[in-house]
Amino acid sequence: MPVVVESAAYYAAANTCYKLSTDVQAAFKPLSRVLTLETSGMAGGYQAVKAWSSGYDERAAALTTATTEYARALQRLGDILTAAGYNWAIADWRANRDPNKGTGPACPRTIPSELPYGADVVVGVASSKHNGPGLESDVPDLYKKVVAQVAGGEIPDGDTDKLDSAAKAWKTFADNDAISRGESDLRLAASALSNFHAPDIPNLSDHLTTLSTSAGRIKLAASDLATSTTAHYAALSQLRSDMQFAVASTLGVGIAAIAAIAVITRGRAVAGGGEIAATAVDACASALAACIRPFLATLSGITFSAGSVTAAGLSAIIGLSIATITGETVVYSNYKPPGDAFDKTGAKAPGQPGTAEGFVPPKAGDRWVPNPSARGKNRFGWEDADGNVWVPTGPGSPARPGDAHGGPHWDVIDKNGKKIKDAYPGGHTR
Repeated sequence: MPVVVESAAYYAAANTCYKLSTDVQAAFKPLSRVLTLETSGMAGGYQAVKAWSSGYDERAAALTTATTEYARALQRLGDILTAAGYNWAIADWRANRDPNKGTGPACPRTIPSELPYGADVVVGVASSKHNGPGLESDVPDLYKKVVAQVAGGEIPDGDTDKLDSAAKAWKTFADNDAISRGESDLRLAASALSNFHAPDIPNLSDHLTTLSTSAGRIKLAASDLATSTTAHYAALSQLRSDMQFAVASTLGVGIAAIAAIAVITRGRAVAGGGEIAATAVDACASALAACIRPFLATLSGITFSAGSVTAAGLSAIIGLSIATITGETVVYSNYKPPGDAFDKTGAKAPGQPGTAEGFVPPKAGDRWVPNPSARGKNRFGWEDADGNVWVPTGPGSPARPGDAHGGPHWDVIDKNGKKIKDAYPGGHTR
């Protein structure tokens, strides 16, 4: 089958990846802040909550890892697609025999780009921590009487404020447009690229499909964490409300309050004065235990419908190398010269030509462009006002300085790829 390809198709797929990476990072930032600063120990430290905490911690850490790897892989594949499109554009330009074909195409952006995140990114904060007794009271023996009637001998000490923050953060993340559209956008990008025929397209389409699958898994896992954490928050909030009512109705209105991590009772006398009767304390303890037992049953049923998400295939994409037809490991957009292009003794010696060599720069400023000659070892050079490209030879070796012809110089190549002359520093030509 003949090769049928357009650079624009690669660039369009690359832009999909770049935009998603940027948008995913923006969506992840507030979630990361909440998880890092606002949710530590949110589930409490009582035994009955350990199973939920363990499941949450495992899934939250896996999801944050997958999300950061997903953003990195999107950025890297964007670079790979950009390089692929640029390669085809250069190849088409070189194959064009029109003497007026002009300067070679520019890369639409500088690649490789910097990947987001690093090894120090926080991927999870433990949700289990002992926050206190779960019931703070100066009523004698009330706490002991309650825990004596509760399986496990503990009162839940989860933090409702933190659970609420986590639940809202997960839902906001799961509902974010970047997370919601990622799967379909990448699937469409893979499909659009597959309409063309070139040797590199099957692999690139497969990578886009891998990212699409990851996007769907991230969305599912985030929604699952939001649902489970919301259910946990709702159950614990209801428990605290029920416990407050139990205290108020058995010991006296006005001496029960709710904190984020406990129900608090203060004052040993009822509104009418006098010590709280032992029978009232017993009744209160029984009422509180009656609130806790159904909560524990509810908690045991709050699970996760999805397993831990994995970053399968993402590391392979992140590890892809950029290969360009020009041989450059860094490709600059808009013909921007790299820093070492000015170094007279470095890898691109003898640097930038000037008036002494008869070099007249373009009116728009310095331009670092592809070598029109496909045979040239050095793939980029300085464009002059006439459209010729002055390709630096480099320093060469002691045996062959400049690789040939008496030292570092510029191979001056016309628009058609034909060498015009060898230009040496100071104006000598050959």
